Amino acid sequence: LEIFFTNLPHHPGAAFVVVQHLSPDFPTLMPELIQRRTSLEVKLIEDRMQLHPNCIYVLPPRHNVRVEQDCLRLQEHIADQINYPINNFFHSLAEEWGEKVIGILLSGTGSDGAEGLQAISKKRGIALIQSPETAEFTSMPSSAIPGDSLDEILSPQDLAQTVYSLVHYSRNYRISQVQRGDLIPVEQLERILALLSKYQQIDFSQYKISTITRRILNRCSVTQSPSLSQYIALLTESEIERQLLRQDLLVSVTQFFRDSQAWNFIENQVLPQLIESLAPQQQLRVWVPACATGEEAYSLAILIDEAVHAANKEITIKIFATDIDSKALDVASLGIYSESIRNDITPERLEKYFIYKSGSYQVKRNLREMLIIAPHDLTKNAGFSKMNFISCRNVLIYMQPQLQQQVLRLLHVSLASQGILFLGNAEALGELETEFIEIEQRWKIFRKRREIQLTVMPLSQPPLLPPITPATLSSNRHIFQFERILDSVFDLCFTEQRLTCVLVNQECKLVHVFHNGANLLSFSTGQPKLEITELVPTAVQLPLRTALHRAKRDQQNVLYTGINLTRNDVNEVLNLKVAFPHNKYPISNEFMLVLIEVKTVFKDESNKIEFEVDIEPSKQIAELEYELQQTRENLQTTIEELETINEEQQATNEELLASNEELQSTNEELQSVNEELYTVNAEYQLKIQQLTELTTDIDNLLRSTNIGVIFLDNYLNIRKFTPMTSNIINIFPSDINRPLTHFTHNLNCPNLVQILSDF
Repeated sequence: LEIFFTNLPHHPGAAFVVVQHLSPDFPTLMPELIQRRTSLEVKLIEDRMQLHPNCIYVLPPRHNVRVEQDCLRLQEHIADQINYPINNFFHSLAEEWGEKVIGILLSGTGSDGAEGLQAISKKRGIALIQSPETAEFTSMPSSAIPGDSLDEILSPQDLAQTVYSLVHYSRNYRISQVQRGDLIPVEQLERILALLSKYQQIDFSQYKISTITRRILNRCSVTQSPSLSQYIALLTESEIERQLLRQDLLVSVTQFFRDSQAWNFIENQVLPQLIESLAPQQQLRVWVPACATGEEAYSLAILIDEAVHAANKEITIKIFATDIDSKALDVASLGIYSESIRNDITPERLEKYFIYKSGSYQVKRNLREMLIIAPHDLTKNAGFSKMNFISCRNVLIYMQPQLQQQVLRLLHVSLASQGILFLGNAEALGELETEFIEIEQRWKIFRKRREIQLTVMPLSQPPLLPPITPATLSSNRHIFQFERILDSVFDLCFTEQRLTCVLVNQECKLVHVFHNGANLLSFSTGQPKLEITELVPTAVQLPLRTALHRAKRDQQNVLYTGINLTRNDVNEVLNLKVAFPHNKYPISNEFMLVLIEVKTVFKDESNKIEFEVDIEPSKQIAELEYELQQTRENLQTTIEELETINEEQQATNEELLASNEELQSTNEELQSVNEELYTVNAEYQLKIQQLTELTTDIDNLLRSTNIGVIFLDNYLNIRKFTPMTSNIINIFPSDINRPLTHFTHNLNCPNLVQILSDF
């Protein structure tokens, strides 16, 4: 603070409020310490004190401060509660002053202030911190760095110059007056957006011009660019500045259970009905696009988990949390949030779904595993399908109308029949109003009215379709929308033929049964087996396994004939063919057709192989298969033992982590005490310096006068005297601490000692 105000130029044109972690047991000397370093007026804050430029306001001990319009309001701190004075003050500043705020986080312990800086940044203010390498206590500045809400990380000297430049810049370019893009010429704005599109792979051309303009001017201010032309030159050369501008334009505003009344409605009215409509073992599919750092997605996961347990229904849950901002997704993946979330989450939910670690809360594994976190661009990528619930709040407000309608159509296509759409308070459906039924007007909760295919017209390029995988194929029924028709065709064409035809994947797992006229497939009770070689008779298993292996290896069709099978005392001859579907589509390479026919001659015999197995080789193969099975069982046992050992080691590791966290917590408490002692020590150093200066001044004053003065203690012992005194009383410097009665004097006062004793 002393370095900052020493380097701050005169008449900066702003008001400064200093909020510290102070000991409640000592009066603060901070105003005196700061006043010695600046010509600005320094005041100790009083309740309802009005803010004025070129003044410094210091928080008194045992109080918190917030701002109401242009007044400072004091609140006495309750001793038993955890106190975050910096976060509280920053939040009130963000709400009252928005983009006119410059928040600065200096040296200190703990994480107080990090969340408050994010609030200032979200309201388009400026967020600055002291570089940790220049800080006496690095915890506070270091805790704010991962939040991606910072504009600059500087030394105290540079912070002072930057603040002065920002205030001066804002006088010439008043960002608060920007309502349209008219302060940025169209050519320059297009140039800036083209740079972001080229280097950052994101198109902001369909976002609202006013929002973009404000953030660009903010970056001009922070970088102290004299003109937009020079800022564009900086943007062209600096990859870091392009990343910072991109981060600024990706507005990320979120918190746990934001708009609590809306979440109460979701909890009590929407989710119970949604879960009741699902059949047992069915999947509840939820999508949270633009999830930012994940608070909303985890809020929804908590409510869904509680609702499913209350309904006592066995359903699976899959929540897709997506965003274009990869850094925000990293935070969501870690699931670690500051202590301040206790203001938004009940203590019961905190205990059930979070683990407290070193001054922060981390979501528990079972809650994290409910989420699938992935990057996704609503303006480019295709949406997810068959969603029962989509929460897309306060995303459309940053988009122009055309892009809003494109995104809404995408969400409509992604919703399942009777699916729920949850929008922000200031958002509307526009042209798609007739396609939704309004459930709750105030909180913008809608239900999809009908199953109709709406076209999603891209603005610039077609959406990037996600790759199709075998798992997708097997889990989505619409891929095989003609199953029943195909089954009917096979039954009609092959009723008279003893043919078994199935589709298997690359792992030889059964995907679909087209026809089983040869009656070669057998399914046992209990958990179903999907391995195709375990579903056919023993005599067919070896040739089938060999054919599948050869087909995968050579990537061509395989035909075996003359396979002998004895069933019901009848000898039969089988023909076996493994073939790939037509290779016009890449997906076809993921599957194989297996056809087994009794007493049938195949027309295509180009790859014909007569399959013969002698008795001895058959025995050897059977023995090898038995040994292989034994090896697999031994391997499985070894794996289970290793897993058990791993779990024990994991438990030990968790205990060590818990102990380490306790030690870290104790260390933080000691650091806080050390910080308070450091402040008190600085104040006492000031007092000592002042007393030393005062003593020196008195000594100089006494020595320069021709007046004889003797200083005595209560026992009339000499403590100090001026040189003139030696002409009256016969004393020398070596006589200090000797009684006055030991000396003679030339004064006309025979009872001098008696007079002094009477005092």
